[in-house]
Amino acid sequence: MAKKEKTIAVSVKDIDRAGQLVEQILIQDRVIGEVVADGTKFKAQLMGSDQTFIVRSQEEGLETILAQYHLHQG
Repeated sequence: MAKKEKTIAVSVKDIDRAGQLVEQILIQDRVIGEVVADGTKFKAQLMGSDQTFIVRSQEEGLETILAQYHLHQG
């Protein structure tokens, strides 16, 4: 029997942290990850994890955060 698909609302919030733009990814008002510019690349980090992913764009960072969240959610 197949699982029924659920629709989950994901929102992105841009904040200024110490003069640097940080893109926070939220699911239902809960921050699940952040994407931060680092020179010509971007760093994507899943909250609750010490692993940082180096990506080429903010969009790739968003996709990486969502994929890792989906993979590791309990």
